[in-house]
Amino acid sequence: MKKSKLCPLPSPSLLNATSTTNGFFDDLKIYLDLLESTPNCSCHDAYLPEISLNCESFPIQHAIPTQIFYAALFTSTIILSLIGNITVLWIVLRHRKMRTVTNYYLLNLALADISISIFNTGFSWIYNFYYHWMFGSFYCKINHLMGVTPICGSIFTMLVMGLDRYYAIVHPLKKRPGRRVTVCAIAAIWFLSIAFGIPALLASQVETTYFYHDKQLIENSQCLSDHFPDGTTNEYNNTLVIIQYVLPLIVLSWAYYRVGIVLRKDQPVGDSHHKKSIKSKRRAAYMLGLVALIFMIVWLPYHTYYFVLSFYTPSSPSEHVTIHFVYINIYWLAMSSTVVNPIIYYYMNKRFRVGFSYAFRWLPCVRGSHRDYRSVLNASQNGRTSLLTCPAQNSVF
Repeated sequence: MKKSKLCPLPSPSLLNATSTTNGFFDDLKIYLDLLESTPNCSCHDAYLPEISLNCESFPIQHAIPTQIFYAALFTSTIILSLIGNITVLWIVLRHRKMRTVTNYYLLNLALADISISIFNTGFSWIYNFYYHWMFGSFYCKINHLMGVTPICGSIFTMLVMGLDRYYAIVHPLKKRPGRRVTVCAIAAIWFLSIAFGIPALLASQVETTYFYHDKQLIENSQCLSDHFPDGTTNEYNNTLVIIQYVLPLIVLSWAYYRVGIVLRKDQPVGDSHHKKSIKSKRRAAYMLGLVALIFMIVWLPYHTYYFVLSFYTPSSPSEHVTIHFVYINIYWLAMSSTVVNPIIYYYMNKRFRVGFSYAFRWLPCVRGSHRDYRSVLNASQNGRTSLLTCPAQNSVF
């Protein structure tokens, strides 16, 4: 704001104060009211070089039905994500023969979805919907960390699963990784994911802005992650777009393309054992490929949003709010992937379907047979026939 010689100046105490100083809000309100009551002066003539002041009304005014709609939308997304993915954890961990290499990766994917649902989804939608951060400076940093780390964890897990399918089908004679290698791979996934999220944590900070209009002053807190010492916010965001989307898209497209070629050529002929093996590999490849495909589709608008923002800077608070509102819808679409994965497992894998049906057998609309559960997931070790008694090398899930 430009200094005007004809308009009142703020008191030295106001100039030297910060938003956390006792009485700062009241002193600022008094000064702005004085400007408005002075002829030929207004809020625009305020001389407050250290304060972010917007001389307009607070731009967020959501109707009650709109608030109810988005609250229900995100709340249901979080609840369904937690229910579905926690059930996936139970199915894999509770049943010993479900603890295969592929299922460990699905378990890790479920953990990533659970973590982002708990630590990020609810906080982010409230902030972007109301344009106000109300969860403190500490959780501002945690929220940005958890907005990057689980996403990296998910996509890195899908990368490893895609490459695992590639080597299992395209190069079947190569030795498959055991559980120890799988655990090490999962640990490496989270190490890299946290490493990519730490810059967002360190660059996050709560900033206070003020909106003044018609003698009403509103204090607004924003949780921003653009406080990089060297000003490389766009570079960081663009790097995440490449790491979280572009490169995985290229690698997974190539891997599943090669897998598809091999599976089409490998016809299920000969003995029944070979036929079952081919069908099992196809089901696994189709399911994991579908998980990756849907993930890429629903996350495309999200990464496009950040890529566009690296070239476009909003010029007014109202534009900031419009962009935030657009982001809410894009963000929900991305978060819907945490709900979709368990649904895919249910429809495309018999063991997961039986596990889900048994877990929710108490619902009137669910038919969960204890007999099916025992025969498919919980067979005793007395030689009874079970889908899980196949040799480990022929069991995909």
